[in-house]
Amino acid sequence: MVMPPPDEPATLTEAVPSLGFYRTWVPRIAWLTLTVVAVVYGAIWVFRSTSGFLVTLLISVFFAFALLPAVESLSRRGWRRGAAAGLVMIVGGLAIAVFTGALINVAIRQVIDLIGAAPGYIESFTGWANDTFGLALSADEFIDSVSSERRTLQNLAVNAANGVLGFAATAVGLVFQLLTISLFVFYILADLPRLRAAVLRRMPQEQQLHVDTVIGITLDKVGGYVYSRSLLAVFSAIFHYGAFRVIGVPFALALAMWVGIVSQFIPTVGTYLAGVFPLLIALAENPIDAIWVLAVILVYQQIENYALAPRITANTMDLHPAVAFGSAIIGAGLLGGVGALLALPVAATIVALVQTYADHYDLVTSGRIESPDVYEARMLATASEKAAKRAKRRAQFEDWAKGVIDDVSEAGGLSGGRES
Repeated sequence: MVMPPPDEPATLTEAVPSLGFYRTWVPRIAWLTLTVVAVVYGAIWVFRSTSGFLVTLLISVFFAFALLPAVESLSRRGWRRGAAAGLVMIVGGLAIAVFTGALINVAIRQVIDLIGAAPGYIESFTGWANDTFGLALSADEFIDSVSSERRTLQNLAVNAANGVLGFAATAVGLVFQLLTISLFVFYILADLPRLRAAVLRRMPQEQQLHVDTVIGITLDKVGGYVYSRSLLAVFSAIFHYGAFRVIGVPFALALAMWVGIVSQFIPTVGTYLAGVFPLLIALAENPIDAIWVLAVILVYQQIENYALAPRITANTMDLHPAVAFGSAIIGAGLLGGVGALLALPVAATIVALVQTYADHYDLVTSGRIESPDVYEARMLATASEKAAKRAKRRAQFEDWAKGVIDDVSEAGGLSGGRES
């Protein structure tokens, strides 16, 4: 009996079942991969091309949120939002202009004084070098040799002129950027209610409350950051101005404004950067004054850390120092100085959102885990125990001292009686 031949597959896909999978999915995966790569590279290109604009917009939003409390206060008093925004921006611009002009005046005056005192510095240096190392340097010869280098001086003049032209071009670009930022800030301040409503209308009603909460927390944290830092800057400027006037440091007002603003608005290292400038000015006048300036800066730092800052920032910036330091480093790495300035309010906003929306659970009972409340209670109990021991020792010492005084008094009375 002859068996019929088996049916042959009509296609190669039927012959190899797994081949259909590859023919179907490999092209799709390839196209998906190409699409993802193209989108990622396109997004990177767009971000790099518009990074300057994005940074400008970010700075504008920060300044707008910082000035928003003042605008809201005027608006509640019957001011139109456009007029209130314009007035607040003018006052802020005048304050920045006064501060910048004072610092430029200090820099120019110090350069002029340094040039005028250069011969005296040269004579002092040559005298010190001759006395210390046994040299035979002549200050007059050194000054004459410097004066005879006309070509070098001409080159320096040409370079200075080029630098001035470059600075002028940079200044023009800076003015244009400031105008751009001012325009964005004005429109954000004037139209924030409509902008807020336009954003919320694009979402379902059940999500509008959450988004509005996020916006409110962001506004509160940025405004609170600027408010607290500004108030601390005012206290710092007043304190340092009085101290610099007493010490006799020149340009006391400008240096006090510098210390107040830089120490508060540059995170973590602002205090040290702010103190360098007045130290150099005082050192150029009198080294003893520099020591007094350093002492004043250190004393005020302790006053601010333990008396002023905890009360002023208690309800505005709930941020751990380690988190603030780390956020400043990350912000500086991402956007440089602008990122370092914006890092603290951004970090405070993120922490506030986590505290608002994250779930909280009770800690498990374990010998290796101690809750903050238990730790605080244990520390208070330990402090009370130590205070009780100190009071007991103080009472014992007072009793002993009283007994010694009584013994001495009795001995004096007896000796007086014997003499009589």
